[in-house]
Amino acid sequence: MAVVQPPSRPYRGTPAQDRVTARRDRLIKAGIDVFGTIGYRAATVQRVCAGAGLTKRYFYESFADSEALLLACYERAADQIHAAMVGAVTGAPATLADRLHAALAGYYGAIADDQRLARLTLLEILGVSPAVDAAYQAQTERFARSVELLAVEAFQASGLTPVRRHLVAQGIIGAITTTATQWLLTGRRTPLGDVVAASETLVLAVLDHLRGA
Repeated sequence: MAVVQPPSRPYRGTPAQDRVTARRDRLIKAGIDVFGTIGYRAATVQRVCAGAGLTKRYFYESFADSEALLLACYERAADQIHAAMVGAVTGAPATLADRLHAALAGYYGAIADDQRLARLTLLEILGVSPAVDAAYQAQTERFARSVELLAVEAFQASGLTPVRRHLVAQGIIGAITTTATQWLLTGRRTPLGDVVAASETLVLAVLDHLRGA
């Protein structure tokens, strides 16, 4: 006869699953800090656990290995950057140029405010494994879809097929992330305003071409 396990009891008023979730969150925050400073390949589970103030036992409670943690950290970092970009557009004026400027300022501003996010999403995520590559591709698709929504009038006016529109949007994201990567690798010496303005010029040239301007 099967033995029915009793439900986990709260500890000091906190349910067991809430404690697991809280520990997982601490590990992700520590992972972002470690991966975003010394790099994924130089990191160890022990170092992440030390940063989180947890033992390895609790690491393996939430993650199968360091790659699983990397994926969770990447998703968290990409969410933060995407939210900053979208949030900036939400309060921007209705013109395409203003929305684009707000989106770029939100994107570059997020990685300027926290270099760990930049390193994690632009450098540490590359070439790790097919699973991590798939996560990177999915996030690129997400940002490309946001570009299409941001400049929907220009894309619709282009007369391009949906497939070609999406390829253009992917190209825009590629140009932005390449600029961001070079900015990061050169110690972000170029003023943020110049980076935003240069990217705005580049992207507007493409969008104006789509609109036939």
